[in-house]
Amino acid sequence: RSGPRKCVDRAPPPAAFSPIVPAACPTLPFTSRLPPPPGEEPTDPTSADYYFHSYSHFGIHEEMLKDEVRTLTYQRAILNNREFFQGKIVLDVGSGTGVLSMFAAQAGAAKVIGIENSAIVEQAQKIVDLNGFHDVITFIRGKVEEVQLPVPKVDIIISEWMGYCLFYENMLATVLVARDRWLNPGGAVFPNVATLYAVGLEDEEYRHEKIDYWDNVYGFNFAP
Repeated sequence: RSGPRKCVDRAPPPAAFSPIVPAACPTLPFTSRLPPPPGEEPTDPTSADYYFHSYSHFGIHEEMLKDEVRTLTYQRAILNNREFFQGKIVLDVGSGTGVLSMFAAQAGAAKVIGIENSAIVEQAQKIVDLNGFHDVITFIRGKVEEVQLPVPKVDIIISEWMGYCLFYENMLATVLVARDRWLNPGGAVFPNVATLYAVGLEDEEYRHEKIDYWDNVYGFNFAP
């Protein structure tokens, strides 16, 4: 993907930050009712809870990491635009295992902050430490709409927000919230452009099996 068209003014490297570790980030207890906030009745897990819980398992991240078209595109977009990253503060929205954060650190970012709301963030911290980026990359567990950053603004936002057919997961809205809350004027978002191509087709065999079937089920019409 092509990088941003406007260069962000360089800023001096920020002071060192202490790692941000949330006070309490338990894995959601899906086998029992969720603990309610003070003064409220217990509630069952929401669809959002299940969504974030699904990203706690390494399997889904393995699938994404092995998608070389996806991952190498991000790697090239970041490492081929080092001039945008050198000395900058970078925010990684939905940081997962931290691969994009490490690309940003490789490109010379002074500080990378990853926000991730699933338990995979614990593994990501170990991966970052193992690869020698512990002094550059910091992870925060929580939702973009709720967490606070250790800095007032960031220079660049990176995120792998695209789902199936581009919009599945509806994560773009979260990236826009991060942009509105923290991105410096003139800052950059990677990626900043996406194109969706669509074409209509008909699978006659599938239509017959899944749709036309209901017109005659053992002599009865089940179509309604």
